[in-house]
Amino acid sequence: MQTTQLTREFRYNGVRLADPSPNFTLEQVRDFYANTYPEILNAEIDGPAIEGEQQVYSFRRAVGTKGNDLAALREKITNGTLCNAPRDNLIASSHLNQPVAKILRETTQRYRSSHGRTRNAALVATSASLQVLA
Repeated sequence: MQTTQLTREFRYNGVRLADPSPNFTLEQVRDFYANTYPEILNAEIDGPAIEGEQQVYSFRRAVGTKGNDLAALREKITNGTLCNAPRDNLIASSHLNQPVAKILRETTQRYRSSHGRTRNAALVATSASLQVLA
């Protein structure tokens, strides 16, 4: 039987990072590389994964990891519960003095009254349908 000393390697965003010191804890290594890659300051450390004679640790950014996964988002879209906010006040009352805003508001209300309560639907004018004043 033979023992082998495994060396640590760190990876972030496809970049291989050498171990600055074998005596550093994982958090100290993360803090060391945060000077170069500030976005990993709050990153999670995954690993180790053994590859040959190396322990490979990966820094996974915490940004974008919180919240719904893709399956949960698809389910909310299917159920119509993705947007829970009431859609009755799409146009702020402070903008109702503008003619286009008034027309959009009236059109949206007529659409809703003729089609009943719609889920997550609203009429929004495209830029092609709005007149441009020269």
